Amino acid sequence: MARFDKGEVLDRAGRVFWRQGYDATSIQDLEAATALGRGSLYNAFGDKAALFRAVLVRYGETEGAASLCHLRDPDVLAGLTRMLHSIVERMRTPDRPRGCLITNTCIAGGGGMPTETQIAENIRGMEALFEAAFVRARNSGQLADTVDPLRLSRFYCGVVQSLGVMHRALGDCATLYDIVAVALSKWPYPDEPQNAATAAF
Repeated sequence: MARFDKGEVLDRAGRVFWRQGYDATSIQDLEAATALGRGSLYNAFGDKAALFRAVLVRYGETEGAASLCHLRDPDVLAGLTRMLHSIVERMRTPDRPRGCLITNTCIAGGGGMPTETQIAENIRGMEALFEAAFVRARNSGQLADTVDPLRLSRFYCGVVQSLGVMHRALGDCATLYDIVAVALSKWPYPDEPQNAATAAF
């Protein structure tokens, strides 16, 4: 088997899955995109489902990490702001498929999809990064001490996934910036009267 860069192969295969969806992507599509034969792909990654699971892991390590790294900022709200804006900025890239690989897969896939477990792991991993950042924020006085970091993390995970859905449906980044602006306005500052929306966290 010829030597090749597995990361590059996963990126190319990922773009096909991202544009077409898991079910609509054939092994012939993957062969054309990666310039590898079926035997090479299967030997390196396993069957189509195993290849897609590897694509999802790669996606989390590249696309996901590029934005989520901002949550390490000591100023958590500033990091969150940069993270959400970076997601929208990446969606503005002309040759990038619409939406997000994770959300597109969730929308297109039915029950029992062989990659559901990996998709859930990707989303739970993002949730855990949010939660850790929000715990830091609460402990350092950047968040109201009544805030539940887990509930807040689930809210912002929902925001991130909604950006993918709206971009896939509309392709309009102005709409995404509006969603981000409202989501950031719900940040529960310490020593601030809590309205019905922020009190829910």
